[in-house]
Amino acid sequence: MTETFWSLLFELLYFCKYGTIDEVAFKAKAELSIEELVVYVKQEMQRKGFLSREFASLPNDMSSGSREILLGFAWLLCKEGLIDKFMESCSSPLDEEDPSFMYEFEFEDMTKPSKQMQTQRVISLDRRQLQALQREKAKLQNRVHDSTYGVSLNPERNHLSVMEVHLLKHPELMKKILKLLEKDNERLQNMLSWKDQEEVFWKWMESVLDHKLKDKVEDMSPGRMTFYNIPPDAVIKMESAKQQLEDAIMKYEQIIEEIEEIWESKRSSISGRELDNLLSSINTEISLQRANLALDSTEDILRNQKETRFLLTKNNSKKLSNLSSHISSHVTPQEQSAPAVDIEHELALMERQLERIELETNRKREKYRGQLENLASTVPEAICIQPMSCR
Repeated sequence: MTETFWSLLFELLYFCKYGTIDEVAFKAKAELSIEELVVYVKQEMQRKGFLSREFASLPNDMSSGSREILLGFAWLLCKEGLIDKFMESCSSPLDEEDPSFMYEFEFEDMTKPSKQMQTQRVISLDRRQLQALQREKAKLQNRVHDSTYGVSLNPERNHLSVMEVHLLKHPELMKKILKLLEKDNERLQNMLSWKDQEEVFWKWMESVLDHKLKDKVEDMSPGRMTFYNIPPDAVIKMESAKQQLEDAIMKYEQIIEEIEEIWESKRSSISGRELDNLLSSINTEISLQRANLALDSTEDILRNQKETRFLLTKNNSKKLSNLSSHISSHVTPQEQSAPAVDIEHELALMERQLERIELETNRKREKYRGQLENLASTVPEAICIQPMSCR
């Protein structure tokens, strides 16, 4: 029983991820070992939010745990709306306007990067033709509808669909349509049976859950492994974040109360124009303070820098010693205490700084350009024209 439940959960998770249960699903299930299948199902259920410790602690050999698997199945059925997803694909093929689904196409292997790149180029080239093809398709459908006006198999329409006209032209395809209709009828019968027994099923699930809650005995074997996709330091980080949030609330709560008291006392004696002027002056003062802080930090950097002597060094040590002695005879003792720096090294540093400044300038230009375009988009019939570059 438990093996059937695990297989059912695997197929349902595959359907939730890919929208179908095909041969690939059965092949993958056959290639997985029992332990690999159980671990995969546990991890996928946890990714969807089913963080049940009892379910995660089930043995990996499928020996027990039918109750927890049944509760997991009911949770997945309710959360993902599997019944509705199953029935979305259940519709009459005669309502289809495109008859191409009746034919089977063989696709080549697209795993190689070269084929993927080639397909990407083809898609890029065909993108412009897509709208024209869609318009042409709509024209052809309208021609079919106009030509069959007054003849209909559906009381909601007064013409034949493209599919119906195609079947009249190719009657040998009716067998495949009948198979599809039989499959849809079977789904509808199953849907009706489910609707009749749905209330009984959920009452059964309630009784199973009540029995689990009443059962206080925890049978947690030390040999079992619990699979949780939660980082080990997540709890510590959450506790730290909670403490920081509480400190911030306590810190700013009193300030907020004082501001509210000031606002209540001033709101009756201040006009809207005066309030706007006050806000403008506050913003101006904040901008000035930021500029002053930036200038102060720049002055500190410049003040702490020592006067530097630049030397162009060569590989010849004799010429270097002669050059140093020549420079020492023409500078003051205070200048001699300044460090000697290789000018080529300093030029390289300056070039790197220049590159960083250019990158920062380009980044800010793009940022401000985006802000300007956003502002222009809020003004009706406004056009944002970029200024000419100054040389």
